[in-house]
Amino acid sequence: MALLAITFKGITYSFVEDNRMTGFVFEATIDGNVGESLDMAALPRTIYTLPTKLAIIIAAISLSVAGAHLGLVILDWKSGRRTQPYAFRRNIMFVHIINALLVLFAMIAIFVTHKSSSHFADSYVSQRVESMRDAPTNLELVFRYNIGTFDLETWSCELKRVKGAQMVQDDYAKQCAIEVAGRAILVPFALAAWLVAAVGIWSFIEGGRKGPDGQRMRTEEVGVEMEKMNATDE
Repeated sequence: MALLAITFKGITYSFVEDNRMTGFVFEATIDGNVGESLDMAALPRTIYTLPTKLAIIIAAISLSVAGAHLGLVILDWKSGRRTQPYAFRRNIMFVHIINALLVLFAMIAIFVTHKSSSHFADSYVSQRVESMRDAPTNLELVFRYNIGTFDLETWSCELKRVKGAQMVQDDYAKQCAIEVAGRAILVPFALAAWLVAAVGIWSFIEGGRKGPDGQRMRTEEVGVEMEKMNATDE
């Protein structure tokens, strides 16, 4: 899940950075007819990027935590001296809970920005075309959509259906599919993170080696626990 989140959000970030200074020919619709064309920037003036960066960073942290924990379990599979002690299970439980909270925060940030995103208004572009056309200047018509703040999913999914953006509709359609998938993958990603955290809580409460009397043994290594107790299998 973390790898998929990194992949999708990495594509999102790359698309934004690669297209900040690019554009396309937009056919403005005036009075129901295709009117004057203008060079339009591929991205709006204001677009959300921080949630994407947070999602990438948090997914990378989650992947590192999972990899480190799995590596320790594999290395300590036979003896269990490092992964079975009470202190390790307590610490790893808190690590996974914090990780799950971070993943949840990333998911909420992405969904909130998508919900609060502005929407593309074809009529606004047409009005700007007319005002720019009537302006006393010989400069070419160059326009960047400058009202509202967008997330890339809303921008690409709406531009793929706009009649005036036919020359780039395929590009926006592909990016729209990536954005939808990238947001959707955060749901099972968050669920998986909380499932792992729940397993960590269970392992902390019920896990660990038990002695002949059925009580959990704290550790087999001297000085690991606060009580500095030893427990052996003898």
